[in-house]
Amino acid sequence: MFKKEHPNTGMQLVIDAATAELLKESPGSDRYNKIVEQIEKLNKVAASNRSDKVSKDGLIAVAGNLLGIGIIVGHERFAVITSKAIGFVGKFR
Repeated sequence: MFKKEHPNTGMQLVIDAATAELLKESPGSDRYNKIVEQIEKLNKVAASNRSDKVSKDGLIAVAGNLLGIGIIVGHERFAVITSKAIGFVGKFR
């Protein structure tokens, strides 16, 4: 429904490589501290590049469900619908 983030993007691969280098260093060394700073910067850039938009597929599913609910409610004005008809609303995926 929502766009799933792909963990193996180019930025994530760079962060993973820097983390692998970090594991080779001893904590507290100058190189270790520089790598930590770089990883923090990369994470900030990666976070700013993320998109929190809803996918078109999700919007279509919601619109279809609302349309189905509207049809059922509109039909209930003229005739009674059994409870089984409500179960079809979520099935249009």
